[in-house]
Order: sequence, then structure tokens, then C-alpha cells
Amino acid sequence: MAKDPSASFATRLRRAWLRQCPRCGARAFDTYFTMKTTCKRCGLHFEREPGYWVGALIVNTTIVFATFLVSLSLWLMLTWPDVPWTTLLIVLLVVNGLIPVMLYPQSKTIWSAMEMGWNPLEPHEVEQAADRVTG
Repeated sequence: MAKDPSASFATRLRRAWLRQCPRCGARAFDTYFTMKTTCKRCGLHFEREPGYWVGALIVNTTIVFATFLVSLSLWLMLTWPDVPWTTLLIVLLVVNGLIPVMLYPQSKTIWSAMEMGWNPLEPHEVEQAADRVTG
């Protein structure tokens, strides 16, 4: 049985933020929006089961929601009681429209990194990954 060389949680998250394979640190994307199916270096199959990327959607939505709350709160604190509501609406629409697009790749790799923490690769997945690398 092959030993899983997966990295620590902090290392996986750092790699994920850099759009790298959370397991080995290799490039995980061919283009900005196109993730590789399998890591070329360690053989990790990124989509571990059907519906796997729903978690990435949750990560992206959570980041957008948190950004919205922080932006809204700061804006209100800084401009109260004369809040420029129209400007606030425009700024929040732009920010909440751009962030999901800007963080699309990171949401996928962050999800992979987090999910590998509570659901480590099973022995057969480690062996399959090793087989993919060796050919």
C-alpha cells in the first residue's frame, strides 16, 4: 500500500490560495477558468466524486457573503448618518459581482484543500494517483 504524501493543512491552504494542487503544489489550472482533471505531478484526481464542486460553490458564496457584510458594515460606520445609498449600492454590486469571478479558481483549490483535511485520500485513491504518475 502506498503512503499518502499529502501536506499539512496550512501548506494545503497556502497552495490552494496560489491555485496549486493542495497535495503536491503543482499547477492545478491550464487557464484561469480551466482546472486540470488530474495533477500531472502527484496524480491526484481533483473531482473525487460526482457533485464534488458544490463545496467550491459554498466556499465562493461564503467569501462573497463575508466580503459583503464587512464592506457594508465599514461603509455604514464611516458614513453614518449621511449614507450615500446610491454609491453604496453601486460599490457593493461591483464588488459582489467581481469577487466570485476573481476567486473562482481559488474556491476550487481551497475546497480541495479543506476537504482533504476531513476526508483524507483513501488507500485506493493514493494507489490510483501513483499509477497515474507512473503511467
